[in-house]
Amino acid sequence: MAEQRLGTFAITNARLSFPTLWQKKKSSEDAKPKYSCTLLIDPETDSGKDNIAHIEKELKALAKRTWNEKGEKVLKALDVKRRPLVDGEACTNQEGDVYQGYEGMMAFKCGNPKEFKRLDRDKSPLTEETADELNRLYAGCYVDAVVNIYSITDQKKGGNGIFASIEVLRHRRSGEPFGAAPVEEDDYLDDLADDEDDDLV
Repeated sequence: MAEQRLGTFAITNARLSFPTLWQKKKSSEDAKPKYSCTLLIDPETDSGKDNIAHIEKELKALAKRTWNEKGEKVLKALDVKRRPLVDGEACTNQEGDVYQGYEGMMAFKCGNPKEFKRLDRDKSPLTEETADELNRLYAGCYVDAVVNIYSITDQKKGGNGIFASIEVLRHRRSGEPFGAAPVEEDDYLDDLADDEDDDLV
């Protein structure tokens, strides 16, 4: 087994949100196109607590390597858009509504302009076609991810910040897909009698 890289670690059993995994997209007009996703972590579960503790430990270590004795102070002062781990309820749409499934969660944002590994549960590689056929890596499923965090200090690139790249994404288990709520038949259709002849009246 190769030696693990500094700043690279795993996040397990997180819920996949806003996956842009097969076609790169720009987050803004001036941004470079990249793959991206958000990992939702439940702070009430044991795995969620472990994930958050590990992420915070890695963030503090990187901040110390980057800004030395001022690291912890700089980390706390980072804008919500310039750090990967944020309170889910800070993630809202243009109307100010919290995104579906983000209430009570922590959200870890990551992206990559380069290709990265997309795997099934058994670590076999997935393509866009096989992921669609097998119903893998969709918004709402649960995943394991290997990410790498890195810092930026260049004022020309927005100043101090810590960001995360997605290196490996593995489908772990199914979950309720994000999206519109299912249509309830009782909201639209009346109850019918057992006798089909009644329809002829």
